[in-house]
Amino acid sequence: MREWGTATDVGRDEVRAAPTPRPPAYRLSRPSNNKAGVIVCCPHSGRFYPDELLSGSKLDRLALRRSEDAFVDELLAVAPDLGASLIVTDYARAYVDLNRAIDELDPELIEGVPQSGRRVPSPRVLAGLGVIPRTVGDGVDIYTRQLSFEEAQARLNEVYSPWHDAIAALIEGEKMALGQAVLLDCHSMPSSASGSPESDIVLGDRFGASCAPIFMSEALSFLRSKGLRVARNNPYAGGFATERYGKPAQNQHSLQIEINRSLYMVEGAMSKRASFAAVADTLAGLISRIVDVAAARVSPQGG
Repeated sequence: MREWGTATDVGRDEVRAAPTPRPPAYRLSRPSNNKAGVIVCCPHSGRFYPDELLSGSKLDRLALRRSEDAFVDELLAVAPDLGASLIVTDYARAYVDLNRAIDELDPELIEGVPQSGRRVPSPRVLAGLGVIPRTVGDGVDIYTRQLSFEEAQARLNEVYSPWHDAIAALIEGEKMALGQAVLLDCHSMPSSASGSPESDIVLGDRFGASCAPIFMSEALSFLRSKGLRVARNNPYAGGFATERYGKPAQNQHSLQIEINRSLYMVEGAMSKRASFAAVADTLAGLISRIVDVAAARVSPQGG
């Protein structure tokens, strides 16, 4: 079963004629047999670049895509067939970053932020990677001008808030029905930023704080059994979503999965490798394993 966050759905074409219809904030596909409470989310794989972003950027579309977790949604598209919910967004990360706190507003980019909405900028905000990003790639500036607070707030209202409301509702629904929720927060990483030595997959559980140990251990053992180089919490321990939604004491678990882009795509060209299908098969196996593990822990709360 598929749900939409707002508005009318649009195609997946990268090249879109103007004026461009705006997609919903998210697309949600639910499994026909939900036995485990597993939710797969892809917050950074969107490739819809709104006209106001393109017209205000000094970069072309290919350059803007440097921050995209390209094709991760396609790698995981089979999740509902395996018993997990799948939530994705079509909006590009360069437009709004869903894996940040809503108040991580960059003062260098956004003018007129009310005093009540100000916070001490985090290192990632100072690097241009706030909830409305100022940079892509290796610190390359996106914009030709500052954005107003009203422009930033419009993006958050249109995309950010509906996305997180949907995830919160999913988690609560799974806990009511099955006694637990397990969020797999899925991303990709540049091969140059995959750690030393280079890793194929990095699993993050906030150093054990965001999920029951069994989810990390089962993911580690499964992926290593496939011959992959897998690291835990280094260099990625889990971002905003992992911290926000990972509350094992409340029967909600969150595990971040970072996939080395060189496994399945040519990074500079933003194109798929011949290995794409094999990587998708491996990730399907991982989801199946997590669904099975989660299903064995279910304690239904409903009638």
